[in-house]
Amino acid sequence: MDQQKLDRAIGRRLKTLRTQAGMTLNELAARSGVSRAMIGRVERAQSSATAALLNKLCAALDVTLSDVVALAEKPPERLVRLADQPHWRDPDSGYRRRHASPPDAASGIEIIVVDLPAGARVSYSPWGRNAFTQQLLMLEGAVCVHIDAKTVRLRDGDCLDFDVMRAVTFENETRQDARYVIITRRGTSYGKM
Repeated sequence: MDQQKLDRAIGRRLKTLRTQAGMTLNELAARSGVSRAMIGRVERAQSSATAALLNKLCAALDVTLSDVVALAEKPPERLVRLADQPHWRDPDSGYRRRHASPPDAASGIEIIVVDLPAGARVSYSPWGRNAFTQQLLMLEGAVCVHIDAKTVRLRDGDCLDFDVMRAVTFENETRQDARYVIITRRGTSYGKM
């Protein structure tokens, strides 16, 4: 899917999620800390959303980034071919994510494959509601995960279990692209695992 089509699909999905939540643009802006004007531009696909902006909107809407990027509104599937897996690229950092698991998988498990370019850094604000835990499995390269003031350096094969209750930053301090997998189980809140 080209970037313009993806921007339109993300904008439509965000507007649908906002409407389903019964929120006006002003309410979403107040809850997310993103300006009303910027939310409107993203919904109308006049601006490409960054990872940081989408994170704020998703947290305010109580949905995952995959709920927005996967753009799936189909019954649960058991198989999704590589060619059919949604891809998204952050226009600021070059961070790329591929939603590998089937949309709305019956297992409730979500698998995201991430490519973090050399020198890139992506930060996420803490989630205030419906927080969840996830695991990061390093496939190639190295990544520093900053969780509040703590830093964990991960290399090939390392696996980290963490939650989204605190600010999290993923940083590739190396000259080589890094690839990792994020695994989340939907509907499993922090403290219930």
